[in-house]
Amino acid sequence: MPHQIPHISPTVNKVVEARALRKVYGEGEAQVVALDTVSLTITEGEFAAIMGPSGSGKSTLLHCLAGLDTPTSGSVFIAGQDLSGMKDKQLTTIRRDQLGFIFQSFNLLPTLTAE
Repeated sequence: MPHQIPHISPTVNKVVEARALRKVYGEGEAQVVALDTVSLTITEGEFAAIMGPSGSGKSTLLHCLAGLDTPTSGSVFIAGQDLSGMKDKQLTTIRRDQLGFIFQSFNLLPTLTAE
């Protein structure tokens, strides 16, 4: 039996929303499509895992969702705020106050400690 995706109620807070994200690198024959119209919604209290084989666009998707990279087309919303057109200072504030990523490899720096 296929997994049923629950309907999202209009009262649910969308904390992350991507609409038809597309990211293309290069031009002509060297063109690589990293994201091809990816859409997703993550609601308040929900955890999401981005999984897939190497080269499938996971890092590109995370970079676009965090405002670290700009999609070729499509939109990203964090807590209802459209990231397109935001200045670097605004994006930094969004990343600082609204986002958190947990990486599988932890990406820790061995020279730093947390106390």
